[in-house]
Amino acid sequence: MKVSLAMLFRERPASRILAVEALCALPIATLTLPASTPDHHTVPEWAQLLGLTMLFVLYGTALYTWRLVMIGGLRPAPMAQQQIRDDRRLRLLVLSYPPLVALLLPIPSTWTLFWFGLTLATAVGGAISLIRVAVLLNGQSIRATAADRADTPTQTTAEER
Repeated sequence: MKVSLAMLFRERPASRILAVEALCALPIATLTLPASTPDHHTVPEWAQLLGLTMLFVLYGTALYTWRLVMIGGLRPAPMAQQQIRDDRRLRLLVLSYPPLVALLLPIPSTWTLFWFGLTLATAVGGAISLIRVAVLLNGQSIRATAADRADTPTQTTAEER
């Protein structure tokens, strides 16, 4: 069964984090990478503020998604293990973003090699997130919800047989 993006987000709210990471990191990295190369003397303030804004957006998204996962309650047995993994990943994100912001704020703009490496790592992380979403959409089969089964009663998946 092909998995749509809407079904993926409805079934696993934590997969929203992957999409938001990719949609935030890749454009911001392409904007700020030319301004943070080591041949510049300083990194412009707008590039640093853009990165800080991205961290705050990702932190807010992680908090909101963690709330959805926690309030969602218990899932059916096959999804319970996935919910535990999602909860652990979201908890790690929620706990790691504030110290990351606190560590990055005092770093001077003259450290262009550091900022270049960080921007490059952000681009790689965004690309990995985008690849993971693509793999989830193309390769993984998510069981249809009860509403989806009611719409197509004649179709059954290999897992249901």
